[in-house]
Amino acid sequence: MRFNRNIFGRGVVVGGLLLSVAGCGAGTATVENGAAFVGGGVVVAFPIEREGENGAERSYDTVAMGRIAEGDVVEGRLRVANRSDKPLVIVQVITGCGCTTADYDPAPIPAGDTVGMTWRFDSRGRYGQQFKSIEIIAATGDGRRQCATVYLTGEVVL
Repeated sequence: MRFNRNIFGRGVVVGGLLLSVAGCGAGTATVENGAAFVGGGVVVAFPIEREGENGAERSYDTVAMGRIAEGDVVEGRLRVANRSDKPLVIVQVITGCGCTTADYDPAPIPAGDTVGMTWRFDSRGRYGQQFKSIEIIAATGDGRRQCATVYLTGEVVL
């Protein structure tokens, strides 16, 4: 069977658009310090209550960046909430490629507290539909590791 990249690409874009409509991260863009800032109410909450593939506890959300001029940098913020009665530690944050970065404080998040995380997407050299990911891996107070994925979707235009 031959793999058709064009169909796969369209599926990813359509899936990303559907997720962005369903996600709560859509916001309006403003300009802050020379970068477009995407506001929104994305809150990644730990511990994750539902179970995903193979019993792995995961959550997913999407931030719609909208249309971006090639070369612009888009920044956004999301919040990480500890909804348990024990401290939570962000063990690692993984971005899908070098054009996307995420800054966070590695200090434990006290029980019931929420901290901010800033992400940046650099559109330089990128064109068309973009589907980027930020994975937040955290250790809960009972020793479990959980992963939350935030997808960034948008279109880079000339």
